[in-house]
Amino acid sequence: EWQKTFGGSDWDLAYSVEQTTDGGYILAGDTGSYGAGSGDVYLIKTDAAGNMEWEKTFGGSAGDYANSVQQTTDGGYIMAGFTESFGAGSGDVYLIKTDAAGNMEWQKTFGGSATDYAVSVQQTTDGGYIMAGVTMSYGAGLFDFYLVKADAAGNMEWQKTFGGSDLDDALYAGQTADGGYIVVGQTFSYGAGISDFYLVKTDAAGNMEWQKTFGGSAYD
Repeated sequence: EWQKTFGGSDWDLAYSVEQTTDGGYILAGDTGSYGAGSGDVYLIKTDAAGNMEWEKTFGGSAGDYANSVQQTTDGGYIMAGFTESFGAGSGDVYLIKTDAAGNMEWQKTFGGSATDYAVSVQQTTDGGYIMAGVTMSYGAGLFDFYLVKADAAGNMEWQKTFGGSDLDDALYAGQTADGGYIVVGQTFSYGAGISDFYLVKTDAAGNMEWQKTFGGSAYD
């Protein structure tokens, strides 16, 4: 029906897109063409025909990017990804909340002294946010599932890790009908093969209820 391009003279990448309540689209990723640093979070809003309505960048002097964007119940947007510009470690989870016009309302970082990043964010029924990704700062192995719950203002309520002695990376988290969370990704620590599907179910406080692996003798 149509295709559109957005960006400048350098590299520009989108990692997440969602249809908005007005029939348009919100895109998030990172940009080397615009912004303050070597790479910045890039947020684009289009109308229903894919025409740009506005674009925004967020970040500091180093590398920053968004992996996930969602429209929030107030008509604004929530983004989660990775920042090298801010935070406690060599890279941290980066959470940004904007209003409906893409203007920043607040930004938060989460993580420890090593590298931590988010690949998924969802608004929860209490108005807060659940983020899933990877941590090298905490947990049992080289990489572990990293699940972070924030309140409506982006303040951390709790953080949890899941995984074994090898590499485990989460790719998505969502709230379940019972108020808990479901997290899915990849595990090299458990399962039948080289890597397997890794599915973790938690209660509302992020405590594991069960974990399962799926796959065969190769990569899944």
